[in-house]
Amino acid sequence: MKRNPTHARRIKMVIQYDGTRYAGFQRQSDFLTIQEVLESCLAALLGHNVNVRASGRTDAGVHARGQVVAFSTSSSIPTDRIPKALNSLLPDDIIVNSAETAVPEFDPMRDAVSKTYCYRIWRDKYMSVFAHRYVLWYPGRLDFELMLEEAKEFVGCNDFLNFRNRGSSAKTTVRNVSEAKWVRRDVYEKEDVLWEFWVTADGFLYRMVRRMVGTLIDVGRGHLPKGTVKEALNITDGDRSVKVGECVPGKGLCLEKVQFS
Repeated sequence: MKRNPTHARRIKMVIQYDGTRYAGFQRQSDFLTIQEVLESCLAALLGHNVNVRASGRTDAGVHARGQVVAFSTSSSIPTDRIPKALNSLLPDDIIVNSAETAVPEFDPMRDAVSKTYCYRIWRDKYMSVFAHRYVLWYPGRLDFELMLEEAKEFVGCNDFLNFRNRGSSAKTTVRNVSEAKWVRRDVYEKEDVLWEFWVTADGFLYRMVRRMVGTLIDVGRGHLPKGTVKEALNITDGDRSVKVGECVPGKGLCLEKVQFS
């Protein structure tokens, strides 16, 4: 197998995946990851080793509808034919939506200006066999209007120190959130059975969205007081902290869209 080419086309792809059986996007030595499978199939298709760069390193069990990746290739395969050819090699839970030629220096992580995630909660008395991989089942009492108001406090440029999980290597915990809202949807003729938390920001800390959702749920069920989010964002001293919600399971989270300038 040839080495990854140093002078070649830069390809930008949009992919979707079901993260259920993967230990996240980034390659790991002991666990199966999206990157490992993607690079293996690309190498088989293109005839040389491939290093894939993603816009974000989604965690174990987290899904993506609009993940953006990039790689370099010296292969003569036309760019517009790569998706179909690659999809024939990939497992059913990873699909390439599109591919295009990008500028040589394109980096999907560095060049992204915002990312949009959605966390989904299933609110019916019973779980659906067709939804259980992609939602958190929570049939208990929740105050939707209170959670809606609490979510608005996330919008703006704030220090998310209290919403960062251990293991984050970010140089700064300040992030600019442009949207944070709850939406209720009808599914299978059942009213408001699916609750979605949509959030867009210029970047996210390790497990930040999942801790945001955990906090909103705890406020909505009365385990944390109204105003918790505002208080947690106003404390930036690393030696102090405000009690926030636990990190909710990854399976309810999906990377929906990545935007570039």
